Amino acid sequence: MRISKTFLPLLLLTALAPRGAAAAASPWSTNPQSSVRLVTPWQVAPRPTPQNNEVRLGLHFKLAPGWHVYWKNSGDAGFPPVVVFGKTPGLQSAELLWPAPQRFELRGGLVAFGYETEMVYPVRATLTTAPNAPGDHLHLSADVDYLVCEVDCVPYRYTLTADQPLGETPVPDPATAPLLDTWWSRLPVAADSLKGVTTSGVLEPGSASTRPTLEVRVRGARPAPGASPGLFLEAHDTFDAGRPEARATDDGVVFRVPLKPHETGKPLPKETVFAWTVTGLSPNLEAKRTVLLGTAPAAEVHLSSLVRPIPGALLAVAATLAALWLWGLLGSPAVSKTAGAGREALGFAAAALLFATLWGLSRQVSFVGIAGLELLLLAMALCAWLRRRAARRSAVSFLLVLGLAACAAAAPWLAHLNRLT
Repeated sequence: MRISKTFLPLLLLTALAPRGAAAAASPWSTNPQSSVRLVTPWQVAPRPTPQNNEVRLGLHFKLAPGWHVYWKNSGDAGFPPVVVFGKTPGLQSAELLWPAPQRFELRGGLVAFGYETEMVYPVRATLTTAPNAPGDHLHLSADVDYLVCEVDCVPYRYTLTADQPLGETPVPDPATAPLLDTWWSRLPVAADSLKGVTTSGVLEPGSASTRPTLEVRVRGARPAPGASPGLFLEAHDTFDAGRPEARATDDGVVFRVPLKPHETGKPLPKETVFAWTVTGLSPNLEAKRTVLLGTAPAAEVHLSSLVRPIPGALLAVAATLAALWLWGLLGSPAVSKTAGAGREALGFAAAALLFATLWGLSRQVSFVGIAGLELLLLAMALCAWLRRRAARRSAVSFLLVLGLAACAAAAPWLAHLNRLT
């Protein structure tokens, strides 16, 4: 049998090519809702040494439209995946890691936390310096249990296997290495490792008509461009968590989360541990804190947290009316003629209270809402001034009083309509 001159070089290249060129991933295990495989970032992985024996792996999922898999706290339904490398000689302390999740609204008011379309769960493990594997290969074997859900949920279990070549000269896989890097970068960073970033929490007990509330405050981290901050609590032994509400502050973001105790009527713990992941920041972060029962520390109480939209708008209206009356624009003309310096000073004090209230409302109401509120207050002052000018025209004066009252009544409605959540 003769081998052509063209075929011989191709045969030699095939024989000399690295055996790991197609061994950086297990075969796909596929079902109607999902596909999963085990991936590594290497065609040829570096041999482990006592100084460097960490191994990065990943569970790569592709999901049918509308289906999702779960975060470590699955939410109101489902369960997170479980992976066991018990049949992989030399692989130790394998840890499944959790990228920043997203929120899924389900029927019946339920919620789930997880991932859709395509994602990778990073896996961090250590490899002994002398893996008990034949030749220069590490035989990877992972037993994976997971649940994939849309409206209904379907459980699956697979054993994923791949042979990972080892060598003195590592060779990255051009397809799986960038994929793993992308999802590794989506892991939240420990807040304690970020310079200038602090995070804390306080558990507010609530009352007979309100539930307890967890307030989580993050300082020194700003929302990423175009992103909305989100808070994901890990499962807790005592509480179920409701929907968090976020509020931007001058130095970060504050979340308030309504909580539902598992046992009603039982006293709340004086201190408890919460763990959370905050998304939509640059970078995403995670923290675990001992949270005390009580009200927010005095150092963390700001005017912006004391002024709420409707009461704040009513206070602004009252301060405006007080200033107008003290300055003689409301009331009888005889009173305005006898107004002295003390009365004018009190009018300026009322105006100062008005400005402070507007500043506090600026943290609770959108810019559009604040602008509208200021226009209503100016319209009140204009109506009072025109009424003073048209004091002898009873019909015009009556219409201006109605206009002033309408502006005062519209202020709390406008503040509530444009409140920040």
